[in-house]
Amino acid sequence: MNELPLITVVGGGPAGLRCAALVAREGFETTVLEEHSTVGRPVQCAGLISRTGLKELDIGLNEEDFSVNKIFGAKIFSPRGEKLQVKSRKPVALVIDRFRFDQLLYRQAVKEGVAVKLGSKLIDFTWSSLFIETRGHGELYKSKVVVGADGTNSVIRHSMHPGIGGESFVHALQYRAEGSFDPKMVELYFGKYAKGFFAWVIPESDRIARIGLGVRVGQGVEKCMRIFLHEKKLGARPLSKSSSLIPIREPLKKNMENNVLLLGDAAFQTKATTGGGIVMGLNAAKAAAESIANHMKHGSPLKEYEKNLSAVNKELSIHWKIHSYIHSLKEDSLDKLSVKAKKAGLEGFLEEYGDMDKPSTFVKKMLLKPKLWGLAPIALRFIMH
Repeated sequence: MNELPLITVVGGGPAGLRCAALVAREGFETTVLEEHSTVGRPVQCAGLISRTGLKELDIGLNEEDFSVNKIFGAKIFSPRGEKLQVKSRKPVALVIDRFRFDQLLYRQAVKEGVAVKLGSKLIDFTWSSLFIETRGHGELYKSKVVVGADGTNSVIRHSMHPGIGGESFVHALQYRAEGSFDPKMVELYFGKYAKGFFAWVIPESDRIARIGLGVRVGQGVEKCMRIFLHEKKLGARPLSKSSSLIPIREPLKKNMENNVLLLGDAAFQTKATTGGGIVMGLNAAKAAAESIANHMKHGSPLKEYEKNLSAVNKELSIHWKIHSYIHSLKEDSLDKLSVKAKKAGLEGFLEEYGDMDKPSTFVKKMLLKPKLWGLAPIALRFIMH
């Protein structure tokens, strides 16, 4: 049996790499096990991230090194074409090169002293014992603390939460396509072609965009994409495509057990409203690293991780309530809600107070705006426990 360093992070995505880097910075020997031969490949991400969320993380990266385009707002279309438009004078989000972003975090981790073992896949584990397959050879390792950041199909989460099934995931398909696009605005579409989620157009430029949609698992994502493209007549020519599963559910109530912590997509730390998980995962990585460092230095219980996650889980819970409410509505009700929101001045309100990551910051403010009191019963759904 081989001895891995004190801390082993399973999964070399953004959350896993950031957690490993922060733990190593505290002086603890740390290893990342990444099943693929290259960090950041394959790319399975729409690649839209808020600028405020990124700045608050203070991860030490220059956005120009991984940004492809700057986004100023969004056009949101109801099933029958009612449009809400939210636009800022300043960029609010970045379309990123996800491979480049992951590679930068990888280099940071290595610089902090993290050992990244590529081509190393976790096959099975029993708490401190990990069975790893590396280039066709199986090995058994021991580690004091294990972080399960092994993505949507997490082996570690399956052991901790065996009852979680396909109803907790959305099947997403995305094309990188050529056409004519508004380079400053993201477009979101709700309709039967994207049951349980939505379709999107995320521009890289005025000629290239990422066009995708998500559906409940088993709905036939390829067929739904064809229906969407035909119905909306976007006139786009697909250049490449990718597909993935997106974790969409309420936050897990248990994110650690014994010596194991769950992190990132493995822990459903994704926004149920949009499927985005980078900012939430990186915030959770900070909470995990703090919990591990306190455990190793002062003997604090690893269960502190649950407490340290409270701010992240608060926002994730509101995202889940918003998602659940929107997708509980029939198409005509969603259209009526769009019209009602537009008349109430929600567009201008979101332009001033909207936050892609922290709905708690603007939901409560809605209750203080007389023009929006007609939406108060809905807002209360999202902040009441």
